[in-house]
Amino acid sequence: MGSSSSKPAKAKKRSKASNISSPQELMLHVPRPVLDYNQRPIRIEDYELNRKSLLAALTTMANYIDSHRQNITVVTVGGAVNTILLRTREATHDIDFFGTNINNNQRVLLDEAAKYAERHSRTPLGGEWFNNQTMLWLPPDVHRRVTNEALRQNEVVFETPGLRLVAAPWNYSFCGKMNRLVRPDQARPYDLADAVAYLRRYIHKHGGHPVSKADVVAWSRGYQKDTSVEVMKAVNQEYKRVHGTNAISGLPRR
Repeated sequence: MGSSSSKPAKAKKRSKASNISSPQELMLHVPRPVLDYNQRPIRIEDYELNRKSLLAALTTMANYIDSHRQNITVVTVGGAVNTILLRTREATHDIDFFGTNINNNQRVLLDEAAKYAERHSRTPLGGEWFNNQTMLWLPPDVHRRVTNEALRQNEVVFETPGLRLVAAPWNYSFCGKMNRLVRPDQARPYDLADAVAYLRRYIHKHGGHPVSKADVVAWSRGYQKDTSVEVMKAVNQEYKRVHGTNAISGLPRR
């Protein structure tokens, strides 16, 4: 692999890509699929990436994008938020991003920048280390709403000229964890801890008071996620164990 100190060649002209995606535009997948001779997708290996490796790779990406005279903001959700911003996990295997605020020219540039970072990384990143697969599960109206809310929330995960990552809305991320916790066969060992961390951040940003059960139900409905009283109770119990206070009010005692 090449040295991370290598610099991309400067582009001569600024891209004229718009910052707003057309509602009719089919959003490109990042990374673009790699196919074998029979046009079948090639399986891509992934790796556990710690905070240092993620920040180094993102910085290389940012330098590449900046060399093309672009500055792109995307929304990120999941392990990258925990590893880089919250520091509640030691590592994650990828950075999930999305955003209706960018167009396909910018997605192509992000794909190129991610591949450039992979080639020049001192540690293996994996071909899908920076991907927008999460957008496949977002209905268009929810995608637009969550993007706008994330930009307003403005919780910066990473920022260097060329590239800026902001966290998805805390209540959206919280609902995503509940959506998995209601399905024991899909839940992961860290989902409950993540739900508590995201709810803690939301409460801290909104006056420090517990949220109501009705609010949680409304959030889930609006983001098209599932929840249950049992899951809310489990989150509240874990939150109280960790932080010494209730997080969700209005829950039945039994």
